[in-house]
Amino acid sequence: MVSITVPDNYGAVIALALGAIPFLSFMQGNVVTTLRKDARVPYPHHYATQEQCKTNPKAEQFNCAQRAHGNLLENMSQTMLYILVAGLKWPRATTAIGLVWLVSRMAYAYGYIYSGKTSGRMYGASFWLCQGALWGMSVFGVGGELLNFF
Repeated sequence: MVSITVPDNYGAVIALALGAIPFLSFMQGNVVTTLRKDARVPYPHHYATQEQCKTNPKAEQFNCAQRAHGNLLENMSQTMLYILVAGLKWPRATTAIGLVWLVSRMAYAYGYIYSGKTSGRMYGASFWLCQGALWGMSVFGVGGELLNFF
């Protein structure tokens, strides 16, 4: 039987991974839903067509919001896992890097949706560095200790 002892500051890790990150996804989903009506993109369609974007600037903004949210969904599950695993060894550092990831994701979405150009997403591109750091902390920190177990 294996037991896992969590560090004292692990509550912040859980709050970030299982609270703040899913809340960000919920908020971005609300933005997409709000923009859908003005874009005139009916369900079940994910995106406005190129023709719609040429005649309606709100359609392009909707596409940017949809893509920003899709990118978050593509990356959040593994990032949540990295945070939960890396936090077992380094709860403060993990929480700090995770918070930077979260703020970067907000900047990414805001820039993508509201800058008026798709390059606005680069405002928060530093989330990739944070995600890589969290992956490394998970694999080489806690993962290395698991290899010693065997």
